[in-house]
Amino acid sequence: MKHIVLILLSASVLLAHDHIEIGQDEVEPGRLAFSDLFFQLALYVPPGVPLSNDSPNFPGGYFANELTFTTETNTLPPATGANPRIEFLSVTGPVGATFAFWEAGASAPTISIPTGWTTSAGDLRSFAVVVGGDNHLHGRVFTATKPGVYQITFRAVDAAGLYQPTADRTLTFEVLTPPQLRISLHGADVRLTFPSRPGLSYEIQSTTNLAGGTWEPATAIEPLDGTGGNLEATEPLGNRQRVFYRLVEYR
Repeated sequence: MKHIVLILLSASVLLAHDHIEIGQDEVEPGRLAFSDLFFQLALYVPPGVPLSNDSPNFPGGYFANELTFTTETNTLPPATGANPRIEFLSVTGPVGATFAFWEAGASAPTISIPTGWTTSAGDLRSFAVVVGGDNHLHGRVFTATKPGVYQITFRAVDAAGLYQPTADRTLTFEVLTPPQLRISLHGADVRLTFPSRPGLSYEIQSTTNLAGGTWEPATAIEPLDGTGGNLEATEPLGNRQRVFYRLVEYR
């Protein structure tokens, strides 16, 4: 019987996440400061695909990134007694796109900001760094609706009134389109090729049933590290009459 092989183009979000510390400015001790982080990646998460164990209710369908703002400091002096909040100041990016912040456990955006937006006295968008006394809260998510480069400008203010606000910080989010997975048949084997990006890793998954099946790593294909060039993997079709493949991109 003829084998039918279909390609499903897909990529998952970054599994790792980064931290931005908020502590005491080393030059001006009466002012809050950020640790050095100026760039983030965001990858597409298809609907229904898990983002991480820390974000169980995230529905997918967005380009996403997990990022923690924390008062637990390793590179800055702690801002003792501070209760910092993050205030958005401006968002730039692709025309017609939206950038959003999701609170931990949320199933919908907590704050949505269209590109081209800037803050004003009557339109303040902010969120707390310390929630319920937890200084290191995982599961908060930032999303975008289109691929491209976004620049998010924000600052930290102290709701306790003990410290002056930070200097404004601009964080660049590079939102990446999923790489295209290509397929060809070579006898009883299927050959899968795709462009890769350095610093990211790739796993090819397969299922024989899109309606109710589960995605599993392709048994004959090991995870691959991106090189910046095309990568290739081969797997026997065996006795499967139909098989679907997808590509997972992560770091």
